[in-house]
This record gives sequence, structure tokens and C-alpha cells, in this order.
Amino acid sequence: MTTLSDTPAGPLIPMPDRNPAALRVAVARLSPEALPKFDTHWAEAMNQARDEFSLLPGRHFVDHWWVWVAVQRWPERAARFRECERVVATSDDKDARRTASAELGRILADAEADAA
Repeated sequence: MTTLSDTPAGPLIPMPDRNPAALRVAVARLSPEALPKFDTHWAEAMNQARDEFSLLPGRHFVDHWWVWVAVQRWPERAARFRECERVVATSDDKDARRTASAELGRILADAEADAA
């Protein structure tokens, strides 16, 4: 088993393959406390796929966790993402919320582009 990178400026792990099993391993390495949410989301997606006779819930699940890993594997990016989420959720300043929300969008877009 490999260990996380000692380089704080680089990614903690390489991007995994774009499938649920590889993403689960990545989530476990980046944030073991996120595994219950991952597993619950997976079960819900599979139930929805079965109920709707659709592959889309699985695709949405993979897309969501793919970007989550893309953000979380860069410590500075993940910290900034959490700070922006905090501002959006708690600030009374409308302009601060708007600015943080726009930055969240940029972080997600950058993470997705980096991962591709």
C-alpha cells in the first residue's frame, strides 16, 4: 500500500480511475470519515437506478465523487473550498456570500479540468 505524498504543494494522491471502486479507495485515503456518506450515496444511487431503470444515477454519483476527489487531493484547494462553503453558509454579508459562491464554482471547474 502506498502512502500519501510528503509534498504539501502537490496532490496527496493521483487521480483514481473513474469508477466507484477506485473512487471509494481514494475517498478512504483522503478522508476516511467521508466513507459513510460515500457508501450511503452509492446505495441511494443504485436504488434510484433500479427504480427508474436508468444508468444516470450511477453516472451522477461517479461525477460527484470524481470532482470531490479532484478537490480534496490538493490540501490548499480543499481548505479554500471549505472556507468558501463556510462563508456561503454563515455570512450575513450578501456580497461575501456571492463572492465565495463564485469562487466555489471556479474551484470546482479548475479541479475538474485538472483531473481530466
